[in-house]
Amino acid sequence: MPVRRLAVLISVVAAIVGAAVAAAVVPAVSTPTYHAERFHARIVVEPGGSIVVTETVRFVFGPKAFTFVFRELPAAKTDGLTILEASMDGVPMARGKGPGQFEVKSDDGRRRIVWHFPPTSDAGRTFVLTYRAAGVVWQDAGSDVLAWTLLPTRHEYPISCASGEVEYPAASPLVADVVFDPPASDTRHEGQAVQFERCPVERNGTWVVTMRFAPRSVAAVAPEWQQRSIRTRANMPLFFGLAGLVLLAGGGGFTLFGLNHRQARLDRTGPLASPPDTLAPALAGTLIRTGASAGWGAVLGGIMDLARRGAITMQNEERAGVFTSHQVRISAGPAPRDAALHERVLLELLFTDKSGPRTSVTFSELARTFASSRRWKRLRTAIATDLRGAGLIDPERERTRGRVTGVGLALMVASVAGLVASVTLISRVGEAVLALPLALLVVGIAGAITGSAFSPLSEEGHRRAERWRAFKRALGAKPGEFTGSAPAADQVERWLPYAAAFGTALPWMKRLQKQGVALGPSWLAAVSLDGARGPASMGATVAILSAGSSAGAHAGGGAGGGSAAAGGGASGAG
Repeated sequence: MPVRRLAVLISVVAAIVGAAVAAAVVPAVSTPTYHAERFHARIVVEPGGSIVVTETVRFVFGPKAFTFVFRELPAAKTDGLTILEASMDGVPMARGKGPGQFEVKSDDGRRRIVWHFPPTSDAGRTFVLTYRAAGVVWQDAGSDVLAWTLLPTRHEYPISCASGEVEYPAASPLVADVVFDPPASDTRHEGQAVQFERCPVERNGTWVVTMRFAPRSVAAVAPEWQQRSIRTRANMPLFFGLAGLVLLAGGGGFTLFGLNHRQARLDRTGPLASPPDTLAPALAGTLIRTGASAGWGAVLGGIMDLARRGAITMQNEERAGVFTSHQVRISAGPAPRDAALHERVLLELLFTDKSGPRTSVTFSELARTFASSRRWKRLRTAIATDLRGAGLIDPERERTRGRVTGVGLALMVASVAGLVASVTLISRVGEAVLALPLALLVVGIAGAITGSAFSPLSEEGHRRAERWRAFKRALGAKPGEFTGSAPAADQVERWLPYAAAFGTALPWMKRLQKQGVALGPSWLAAVSLDGARGPASMGATVAILSAGSSAGAHAGGGAGGGSAAAGGGASGAG
């Protein structure tokens, strides 16, 4: 068979198989196996602006057995909902979760009413719900307004015919025609009642009635939700203005502080092909970080430098499985006499856990070791002490950094307290009061960021950090960005801890592979599945670096009146 025809045949078969799999995995869009024969809403407007609603719905179920029906009522644009009665097939129901009972659930300002009944199929049932919605009629400039959603805004079933009636007090004459959206198919106005009908109603089809009464004839006082809306609009300029001042003063202040206290920018040095001085890898990696705060790279760089100097041993152990995996084990060796403070602390943290001293630790265990913020603090404090002793951190700038960060955190705490206090004032002054604590929170975050980004380095530290960044750029350069030749084996051994501390070890190792380097550093051993030991290959070195990066990911210290209608909600069965 020609190659072209074979390719076409394979494509057709793949398309057929893909379509079959998709059809098996993706379920068909379900269509309700029930519908509502009728949905009737009777609304009685009470003096004061509340309404009593009685909803009657007749469901006809298909062959599928149904055990419950629900109605969800939103409380928006009301002063609260009260469930008065629920029945099924003319029989009042008590509250409960068993068949023949109904339950009421409250969630996020909504009421969810659920009727429970024995499994029912190929039959019809009639459900009735009566509830009071307080404060529904609101005050407009020239009228009292009732805007009510007659049907659930979400219902997956069609309605054969929807109808209803609104009864209103005789002392509350209408001042405008009754408006239905969408229009009713039939309306009748008799005395103090308006009757209406619409047939049919599609799935998720809704229906809103709007009636305008003589001003203050129904609601002598505006409902609470409208009063809150009025207060919010009235106080919005004040609180938004104060919030803007807080943002301007606080954010501007921190911005000016950062600009006035920044260190003079040095000329950016091009990539350096070798380390600029003899600073320890953990210290060099910390020196170039924002805020000179030690991260996971300092741990890896410190461990690898200790391994290079013989203070610990590192070996990559292959493990059998579906896929070959790698476990990196670090074992204790003779403590170096020239160890700096941060190296002594690192060795203690490596080989001491809650149970006491240990002779070895894996990278996965290492992640749990540094999941403790207390252990991170010890190591970071030791690294900062060594940098300070080398004259690379300015104590005064360090104190200033701490004060600025502290102010930012204090403002954040104050914003939380202000938010709690503001919630208690919402009913009196409106939701706009929340703008103040939110503005305070934004300023606090800006202050904390400004403090954490403020460099505590001395002028000498700033100068040396720039040269170390140049070396980092050389190690992490992409192919073609830096054309330096492959380093010698002893250089790879000395530079790998720095690359690990900078977070550029993986791209550097991969670049060395392309340049023909086959073996990793001599201080890195490998144990194969058959137990053979030897120097780690470049592939094993990459696996170790990947495992170290993965462990770091789990270490804790690394890183108006309104035009919308009330009512609506949802309804359905199951």
